[in-house]
Amino acid sequence: MSTPISRAMFLRGLAGCGIAVLVSKTYMEWSHPSPKFPCRLLGPSKEIGHLLRNHNVQETGKPTTTTSTRVTIVGGGMGGLSAGWWLKKHGVDDFVILDLEQDVGGNSSCGKNDIGQYPWGAHYVPICNPESVYVRQFFEELGIIQGHNDAGLNIYDELMLCHEPQERLWKDGSFHDGLVPKRGLQKDELEEIARFFKTVVDYRNATGGDGKLAFAIPLDLSSQDPKYLALDKISMEQWLDDNNFRTKPLRWYVNYCCRDDYGSTLTNVSAWAGIHYFAGRRGVAANSEPNSVITWPQGNGFLVEKLKGILSKQIQIGSLVTKVSQEDSRVNTTVMDSKTRAYRAISSDFVIFAAPRFVGARVIANQKFSHSQHLSYAPWMVANISLKNLPDARGLAPAWDNVSYYSDSLGYVMANHQEITTRSKPNVITYYYPLSENDPKVSRQALYTANPEEWSQRIVADLQKMHPTIANEIISMDLWPWGHGMIRPSVGFIWGDVRKQMKDRDGNIVFAHSDMSGMSNFEEAQYHGVEAAKTVLAGLSSG
Repeated sequence: MSTPISRAMFLRGLAGCGIAVLVSKTYMEWSHPSPKFPCRLLGPSKEIGHLLRNHNVQETGKPTTTTSTRVTIVGGGMGGLSAGWWLKKHGVDDFVILDLEQDVGGNSSCGKNDIGQYPWGAHYVPICNPESVYVRQFFEELGIIQGHNDAGLNIYDELMLCHEPQERLWKDGSFHDGLVPKRGLQKDELEEIARFFKTVVDYRNATGGDGKLAFAIPLDLSSQDPKYLALDKISMEQWLDDNNFRTKPLRWYVNYCCRDDYGSTLTNVSAWAGIHYFAGRRGVAANSEPNSVITWPQGNGFLVEKLKGILSKQIQIGSLVTKVSQEDSRVNTTVMDSKTRAYRAISSDFVIFAAPRFVGARVIANQKFSHSQHLSYAPWMVANISLKNLPDARGLAPAWDNVSYYSDSLGYVMANHQEITTRSKPNVITYYYPLSENDPKVSRQALYTANPEEWSQRIVADLQKMHPTIANEIISMDLWPWGHGMIRPSVGFIWGDVRKQMKDRDGNIVFAHSDMSGMSNFEEAQYHGVEAAKTVLAGLSSG
């Protein structure tokens, strides 16, 4: 449990995140003692998860029963679910998937109310690259990809391709289409933005001396040419400086992209990761523009629901893994029921550890990986806000993704955007706020110190910059704090020794999580889940 801090300390802690002024202003603008709408604080089971800090949980928990299975998967996020999908696809169904929450999904979790469904985290997947083989197989199986044209290009379900308008940016008093700043720019700023995109297109088409793509998805398929790997040794900010990209609108956009995908700023993000955001996506399709995205009202929760249907017999929720230990040829997993606090044990041939590695540092006995202190995870606040009516357009019709040039948040997505019925009805918007400017530990403390009223006031004040009357439209607000929302690809991490060691198996413990890529997205999590399952299948067949 974090030590309580005063309001003054809270404001100072958020100053580095650029929102202390906003908090102060909010308290002046909101004079009533509580929000005018119901506001709930939800989120992952922080209190249960933090029990792992107490060594007594690992050492004194006495299992009362022991069961046996061929494979135990620890973690029900996309990595663990993908591992289970691949095992079952290849004839192995004697396994369990353990997750401490009351539902699986991790960062791809979703929610639902009387208006509709909405995401709690990841909310889209780009149309897949040619090298993203596992993604394509999964999408074909689900009918997301419905076939191919004569040229072999994927045909996607039209209802899942993001509908227009897709993006809009609030700048200089109104919205314009797209998120790249356009309005009010000087000639040199426009020229620099054009030069930047030409540069990243060159990277997108580049191959290294080993014949591999410079930037691939999944990233482990990328070239190992030293001239590209060297980009990981400098920050994205340094790369912009070195290439004379200095204008404010471009830097704002690149920083926005780093915060959007990595929960970190261009000052801290590896240049290789920063460029990968733009150069890694090369998806083309028969019935969409290049680099389009697919999305659903519940975000990537749609994919979770499909995997839950496939794996319903293997999933065990409310299961906190307190210890994983190898004994001879078996791996023993100690599990605590999050409600009854009763302990049980599972003996298996293999464990696929698909939880974040900082959790592994607390539960895996005698583990070989000893660099958890070098891993950095970004905290986020996500809010789902139910509205009586859509926010006013102010220049452009509401888009799927709506961002303000003047905000420290990432704006919001319209959860109902994909619905083909009329939109003149209640809607849900999903608001994203990465606490990316400060040290993650300080930001995590600030994230949890503010109460729901403070967060709701701050969020409304931020949204009022784009929509002055939005407070009158709010029916309710639900808050979802992510203390360890995603791993940050800091300088030197992508191609450094720490990530390399994270991919090594530990005896019969095989790892699968997106933090093994340094990027928290579906493609990376799925890749590590499938690769871990393939390793286990090979081990089971040889045994």
